[in-house]
Amino acid sequence: MSRYIFDITRFISRIGRGKPTGIDRVDIAYLAELSRRDPNCLTVAKIGTDFVLGRAADAVNALNALQDGRSVGRLGLQDFYRLKLPKEQRRARQFFRFHAICSSKSPQMLFEGRSLSDLEYVNVGHSNLSDAFLSAIRAAGCSKITVMIHDMIPLDFPQFTGAGISEQFEARMKSVAQFAHRIICNSADTEARVQHYFTQWGASVDTVVAHLGVEPLSSILSLRNPQPYFVCLGTIEPRKNHALLFDVWDKFALDHGPDEIPELRIIGRRGWNNETVFKYLDTAPLVGTKIKEQSDLNDTDLATQINHCVALVFPSFAEGYGLPALEAAQMNVPVICSDLPVFRELLGEYATFLDPNDADAWAETLRTVAEKTKKGTDRGDFANHVLDVPRWESHFCHVFDDTGTQQAFHE
Repeated sequence: MSRYIFDITRFISRIGRGKPTGIDRVDIAYLAELSRRDPNCLTVAKIGTDFVLGRAADAVNALNALQDGRSVGRLGLQDFYRLKLPKEQRRARQFFRFHAICSSKSPQMLFEGRSLSDLEYVNVGHSNLSDAFLSAIRAAGCSKITVMIHDMIPLDFPQFTGAGISEQFEARMKSVAQFAHRIICNSADTEARVQHYFTQWGASVDTVVAHLGVEPLSSILSLRNPQPYFVCLGTIEPRKNHALLFDVWDKFALDHGPDEIPELRIIGRRGWNNETVFKYLDTAPLVGTKIKEQSDLNDTDLATQINHCVALVFPSFAEGYGLPALEAAQMNVPVICSDLPVFRELLGEYATFLDPNDADAWAETLRTVAEKTKKGTDRGDFANHVLDVPRWESHFCHVFDDTGTQQAFHE
């Protein structure tokens, strides 16, 4: 049986910070799966300035408590006054410190005297990807270092990241290029970008492409809203291109009466470096009537919003994967998205692809599908293909080579 040590730094750091993001959900899926495959699976995390070695079983117990709406742990002195952190995270930090096998101020000291030669280190959250940490893991005998790379957007599109993020990301990726024995890529598009940069850096690392699993969504059955509405789901940040949708709705307002304008529901937390979009959401006349902003919906409410919308709209300039589009597709909800390689790879003929810079084309397409839906043709002809949506079972079978095949497949 294979043995694993899983990095849960991101998992801990996200406790108490709202609904899990796409990468958070991948982190959670891997925690559950590695614990299932290896009942003695270990975990490692950086908590503040401490490095902590623990057991995956304790992390799973914490996860179950969180999913049941229960608190994890209790406040401890070490984090009691860290008031900038959510209370739930301060509790969780104490929980993982209390249940730790050992802790140290450095990874070298954490692993000192321990042999990790029979373990595979797995990191899907991108924490601790540094020369110092990865060299400490390797020095302890762990020659199998597996890292998932979700995208190379900070290097491909530095204009969509905050100050210094691209440089930090490049340093992490160069450490991965030096120490990892295998890279998990969520798409062939990501694999191509990884190979592009790693080749530039003189690195040669094995890669495996495995589409991320999509969990079934359950919505509340209700009558379809007589007022057609579109959903745009995701963090409100520059690369998501919300501004294009606002241009489209401004066009609708000029050309149509209020009763003829469909709703646009923006679902997601506000991100960073997007002041123009935030100002529009705070001041534009259409906001509150034809454009509505929502965040932190529970899973059932979110699924219901998607299930009853005219279509999911995804005008991004760049994406690493696009889980919301696949979540919509599994409910047979039309997807209208940017013409990006990763969307072509995942959605094939299911989606309608448009130029993310062409507001006129978006306006024409959205107007057409809204009008057809309003006339009772049930979303028109925009979801006339069945998509084979990937599941976590097939993802893990491929990553861990359960079938002995190197072919990516869906359930």
